[in-house]
Amino acid sequence: MNEFLEPILLKEEFIFNGTIDELNERIRLNNDKNFRTKWSEYNRFEFFAKWSLGTLMFRGFPTAVDGIKGFAELTRKGENKTHVLLKTKVRIELYFFLIILTIICVAGLATQTDFPIWLLLLIPFGLLWFWFVYRIQEKMLFKKLRLYLADGKKTHYNNA
Repeated sequence: MNEFLEPILLKEEFIFNGTIDELNERIRLNNDKNFRTKWSEYNRFEFFAKWSLGTLMFRGFPTAVDGIKGFAELTRKGENKTHVLLKTKVRIELYFFLIILTIICVAGLATQTDFPIWLLLLIPFGLLWFWFVYRIQEKMLFKKLRLYLADGKKTHYNNA
């Protein structure tokens, strides 16, 4: 299943000029950044947008979802360099949307009532719309993290 989903996930990598500890310290140093972080291991953390239009999450507004987020994996490269891999996962909202609309379509076809054809078109277009809205916000979050970590330092990055 991961091989099928891999092309639609956002993935970006760059080189941070410093060690993993320096990167960690840089993130903890400034509390006024445009994202939050949550470390899961020494070399892995999640980063979250402070606002998210697609998930209706805003600063100071309590919510049950994490909003727009990414996952970072850090790998030491040489004495004073860190390879940073940023990636996303498939959002649960997309699965939920797909399941609900599929159930509606199957129920409509099973009852053999007048079933609007536009509802069948809603599945692919709805999925593409939500994916597009999330993708824009995910790219903005990746850019904020990358620019924050670079902050005047020479940083090399690649979109994968």
